[in-house]
Amino acid sequence: MKINLFGNMAKYATCAAFAFAFTSCSDHASVVRYEYHEYEQEAEQQPSPSEVLNSSSSVKSSSSKKSASSSSSEKAATSSSSEKSAASSSSSARSSSSSAEKSFFSETWREDCLAKINEYRATENLDPLTLAPEEKQTCTDQEAADDLAENKAHGHFGNCGEGAQNSGPNFNTSWRKTATEATDAFLKMMWEDEKALVTSGERDPDKKEDYSYIGHYLNMKGNYKTVACGIALTEDGKKGWLNINFFRK
Repeated sequence: MKINLFGNMAKYATCAAFAFAFTSCSDHASVVRYEYHEYEQEAEQQPSPSEVLNSSSSVKSSSSKKSASSSSSEKAATSSSSEKSAASSSSSARSSSSSAEKSFFSETWREDCLAKINEYRATENLDPLTLAPEEKQTCTDQEAADDLAENKAHGHFGNCGEGAQNSGPNFNTSWRKTATEATDAFLKMMWEDEKALVTSGERDPDKKEDYSYIGHYLNMKGNYKTVACGIALTEDGKKGWLNINFFRK
């Protein structure tokens, strides 16, 4: 049985607001998300995961075989032209997406994510985590892509066998230009801002009703062994979705 708790974060001076929700899937599984909005810009429509190009044409039929043959030829030409146009459009989209991804992702961004998590854990003398196997990293990327496509945080939680998940959905890549910058910014809020609520006594880790405020922090300091960091981008590269999965082994 899942229990959803919702809480509100204070607005930040950068004109961005972060709201997050906590879901307890079991005694050993927890998920938390940040939702990012920019108030400086009007809300943008999320591009669909894929575009489908539909074209229709009608050609008058004739009873003569010659006319029918001509009509068939015209349809074939129209179809061929449409297919070439669609293929060209698809190729352009793939090229644009590839270019955006290359500028956003570095070869070491996952290692950077791990290093930042361990940096925070070290401040409380917690054992460092290690990167989960490559298949877990790839799976976490796919989870992020599926959540982005459906615009549903934790919509595929557990698909990779994780025990806990922190999520940063629908962030603008104009907010942070690289995967490392975006991940560092989210992790800073998840750890520093939420830990401050605990140390001040405002929130209690032993109270379920407070998990919506401090769940990211508790997941990051939890008794896990490995971690996978996954990010998916929209086709135009303007929006991103971050999932961080924690594993018991």
